Amino acid sequence: MCDYCTQHGAGERWYQNVRNYSKELESTSHVRDFCESYFSRDVPAGTDGFTSILDRISRPIRPNERDRVDERYSKYLHHQVVTRQEAKQVLEIASHQTDEHERAVVRLPCICRHISHGGDKDLRCFGIAFSDTYTRRFPSYLGGNHQYVSAEEASETLDEWTQTESIVHAVSALGVPYIGMLCNCDMQVCRPFIHRQRLGITSPWYKGHYAAVVNDTKCVGCGTCEKACPFGVIEIDIESQIARVNPEKCHGCGVCTNHCDDQALDLVAYERQSGY
Repeated sequence: MCDYCTQHGAGERWYQNVRNYSKELESTSHVRDFCESYFSRDVPAGTDGFTSILDRISRPIRPNERDRVDERYSKYLHHQVVTRQEAKQVLEIASHQTDEHERAVVRLPCICRHISHGGDKDLRCFGIAFSDTYTRRFPSYLGGNHQYVSAEEASETLDEWTQTESIVHAVSALGVPYIGMLCNCDMQVCRPFIHRQRLGITSPWYKGHYAAVVNDTKCVGCGTCEKACPFGVIEIDIESQIARVNPEKCHGCGVCTNHCDDQALDLVAYERQSGY
């Protein structure tokens, strides 16, 4: 089990610990101060002027940027990949932490898409557990677009996206370890991932607890998984014409398993030697 789960998981993975969604934790000054600051700011819509993630990662690093970003993420934010089934479990846990008059989930614009593409009308991020506490207070956040849905409706939306898109689900702490967001990330613009890659810092993007494995007897070498992988870690072996996955590089998102028509890939529990 990872250090973060050991510290915040109470014997489970940290995002399966009910306390990390609780009203008790949400009401602490650490969480309130961060969320009020985060959701009250004016965030201009892009575009950011870049055409690919490689361009975004290759930007020059400003003086003190690495230490400043790492300190902020370490204190407040923790962004970790989860599978679709885990994402649905997160929604279920969060739905039991809200008062009866509150909806379990609020769909929000994705700040990463908003900054990079000039707005996000698809409401791809899910605010969870704190819905009414904060959404009543930021009607102008990212254009004021948000929509309340039930956990069941949000779960059905995840299933719909799985059929056609390469979205990566990630839980996000907003005031560690309070889990306030379930993000559905576009890896071309995901800022936590870009910060991790660009600045070489240990936060805020963390791989999940799974890795994809290939069933050689089912794989036909079609290359669908290679194209679908958001992280570019799947290759078709030239000699065997079978897909190969390096588990240390795999992020455990499960996108490849969603797109394989031959069901030749599975996710298995995996503890990485590198810790990332």
